[in-house]
Amino acid sequence: MRSITKIAIAAALAPLVLPSVASAGGFQRGMPDTDILFEPGTVNMKAGMTYVDPQRGFTSIAGQSGNFSNYTGDYAIPNFAISLGNDVAGCAGTATQSFGAEADYSGSPGGALPMQVSSTQSGSTADRLNFATAGSVARTQKLSFDSEEIGLTCRLSYAASSGRYSLLGGVFMEDFQFKGTSLGTSYAAPGVPFPVASTRIDVDSRGGYKAGFRIGAAYEIPEYALRVQAMYRSQVHHDDVTGDGSVTFLSSIIPGLPAGTVVPVDSKLSEATSPQYVDIKAQTGIAPGWLLLGAFRWTDWSTNDVSISSISNTTYGIKSSSYAPYHWRDGYTGIVGLGHAFTDKVSGAVSLGYDRGVSTGSETTYTDLYTLAGGVSFKNNKWSELRFGGLVGYWTAGEQKISDGAYFDGKVGGDFVWALNASLKLTF
Repeated sequence: MRSITKIAIAAALAPLVLPSVASAGGFQRGMPDTDILFEPGTVNMKAGMTYVDPQRGFTSIAGQSGNFSNYTGDYAIPNFAISLGNDVAGCAGTATQSFGAEADYSGSPGGALPMQVSSTQSGSTADRLNFATAGSVARTQKLSFDSEEIGLTCRLSYAASSGRYSLLGGVFMEDFQFKGTSLGTSYAAPGVPFPVASTRIDVDSRGGYKAGFRIGAAYEIPEYALRVQAMYRSQVHHDDVTGDGSVTFLSSIIPGLPAGTVVPVDSKLSEATSPQYVDIKAQTGIAPGWLLLGAFRWTDWSTNDVSISSISNTTYGIKSSSYAPYHWRDGYTGIVGLGHAFTDKVSGAVSLGYDRGVSTGSETTYTDLYTLAGGVSFKNNKWSELRFGGLVGYWTAGEQKISDGAYFDGKVGGDFVWALNASLKLTF
C-alpha cells in the first residue's frame, strides 16, 4: 500500500511539468486544467500563475546586422480550475489565457520594422512592396493580442476489472483583443513620394466571446497511477474583431491638420483563428515512488496565414492598413518526464521537451524549441498542496526571406526562454 501511495504522490507532479512546456513560447499560452477531473476528492480547487520571459531578437534586419534588443515581451498566465465529482462522474470549470503574444520593435533601426505599403488592403507581398504606386507607407512598431478562455468540461467514467474508462467533453468561450502601433508616412499622391505628413497610428480592436468544444477519452489503472488520455479542442474563428484608434500627426503640411492633431479612427482586424489541436498525455508508475510521464500535441497552426489590421475615417479620407504574414505550418510538441516521491509530503518531477517550429520563412519568431522543465510539490496535509516549477528553453536560429513570403529579410540567432510557475491546490 505504501508503494502505491508514493506512486500517487509522484503522479501529482504530472500536471505541473507537462503543461509548462506548452507555455514557454509561441502564441499558445495557458492550457485549461482539465486534469483536475482525475484528482481524488469531492471538491478540488487550483489556482496558479506562470511567468514567461521569451528572449528573441533580430540579428539582421533588411540586410543591416546588429545586436538589436529583444522584441518579445514577458507575460504572466493565470490559470484557475474547480471540480466537483466522484468516481463515476464529475465536472470542472476552468479559466486561463489560451493564446497571446506581444512584440515591441522599437529597438529596430529607426524605431520600427521596415516599411510596407499601407495604402492597400492586399495580403500580397508583391503589393506590399510596390512603392512605385504607394499613396502611404507604414512601419510596425508594436503588436499585441490575447484570448481569454472560460470553459466547462465533464467526465463520465465506468470502472471494470480491466481498469477505468472515461469519456470527456465540454464547451468553452473565448474572446480576442488586438492592439497595435505603427508609424506612417503619407505622400502627396499615389506614386509621388513627396511626404506631406508623418503619423503615429494606435489601434485597439476586440472580438466578442465565441464558442468552441472539446471532447476526449481516458483509460486508467489507478493502483498503478496509469492513465492515458486524449483530448481534441476545436478551433475558434474570430471574424468580428473591430474597435477604434487614433492617428496622431507628428509633422504635417496638410491644411487643417497641423502637427499635434489627433484624429479618431475605426479599426478592424481581418481575422484571427485559435487553432484546433489534439493533446495526448500518458503516465504510469514504473517502480515504488517513480512515475514515467509523456505528452504529445498536434496544433493546426497552418490555418494562420496573413493578418491585416486596417483603419478608416471617411470624414478625413483616412484609409490605411498594416500587414503581417505568417504562412505557418502545423506544430508538433513532444514531452517525456520522470516523477519521484521523495517522502509522503514532498515530490519532484523533471521533463524534456521538443516543439517543432511553425515558422516557414515568412517570419522568424517560432523556430524549433528545446526545453528542460522541473517542479516540486509540498503537501503538508490532506487538503492543501503547493507546487512550484521552472523551465528553461532554447530557440534555434531562424531566417525569413521575401522569397518565402516575408516583406523584409531578417535573421534571429539562438535565444532562450525562461518560465516560473506557482500554484495552490485545495481538496475537500
